[in-house]
Amino acid sequence: MRFAAALVLLAIAACGAVRLAPVVGSPLSEPRLKFAVMDTVGTPVYCDPDFYPVARAGAEEATAVSTFPQIKADSEVYAAIVAHEHLPSGDLTDAQKLVVYRAWKLLRAVTLTQAGAGYSFQYRVQSKGGSAAYEMVSGTVRVDGVVTVGSRTPSGPPNCPICLAASTMIATPNGPVRVTDVRVGTIVWTESAEGSRIAEPVVEVGSMVAPAGHLVVHLVLADGRELLVSPGHMTADDRALGMLKIGDALDGSTITRWELVPYAGERTYDLLPAGSTGRYWANRILLASTLAG
Repeated sequence: MRFAAALVLLAIAACGAVRLAPVVGSPLSEPRLKFAVMDTVGTPVYCDPDFYPVARAGAEEATAVSTFPQIKADSEVYAAIVAHEHLPSGDLTDAQKLVVYRAWKLLRAVTLTQAGAGYSFQYRVQSKGGSAAYEMVSGTVRVDGVVTVGSRTPSGPPNCPICLAASTMIATPNGPVRVTDVRVGTIVWTESAEGSRIAEPVVEVGSMVAPAGHLVVHLVLADGRELLVSPGHMTADDRALGMLKIGDALDGSTITRWELVPYAGERTYDLLPAGSTGRYWANRILLASTLAG
C-alpha cells in the first residue's frame, strides 16, 4: 500500500503541481454571515439611536419590548439571533428581549454586498491597538461563513446624522422650499437676535449619509405642525429633540406625539442662514442649525 501511494505521488509530481479547490461548507443565511463577520472582525461602531446624542433613561429596554414582535416576525433574522446569543426558543423575558434588540441593531449596522460567490463588507470598529481609536475594516465572507480580512485602516468616529429628513420644508419669503432644494444664496426666514423674523441668504448647506437603521424623531404639535428630524438636532432654545417628550412645550405649542421611527431616506440635511442666531423654520417649527460654529 505504501508503495502504491508512493507511485501515485510520483505520478502527480510528474504531471506538475495540482491546485485543489477550497472546500466550501453549507451556505449560511445572511444574518448568520453577518454574525460570522462580527465574531472575526469585531462589532460595528455606529450611531445607536437609543444612546445618540444622549441616553434616555429606560428608553432602550422599552423600545426593545415594543420592537420585539417586529424582530420575531422575521424568522431568518430571529433564528440567527437566538442561535448566536444562546437564547431559549420559547418565551423571552424583557431582559432577553433587550439582548435580541441589541443584536438586531448590530445586524442592521453591517452591510454585506454580493461579491462573486460570497460577500464583501466594510465597517468601522473600535481599535484594539495603535494610535487611532477606530479602524475601518474591509474584507470578504464566503457563503459558509469563512471570513477574510483585506485591510484595517485608521479611522475617525462615525458621523452621526443630526439633521432634517429630506421631506422637510424650509420657510422663505417666497413660500416653503424643500430642504433638498435649498442652496447657498437661497433667501430664507431666520430669527434675529431680538426675536423678529428677517430674510437672510443661506451661507452653508450640508447633508450626511444616514446609516442603516437610523431612526428619526417624529413629533406632532397640538397646533398640527409635524416634523421628522434626527434625535440630536437642537431646538431654538438649545434642547436636543431626542430628549423631548409628550407634553413638552415647543415653539409656542405643545408636543402631542413623540416617537422614534425608521428613516426611509438615504441622507439627512441642514442649512445655515446668515445672521447672528443660525435659526430657521422647518415645517414651520423654529430650529437651530447644526452647521453653526
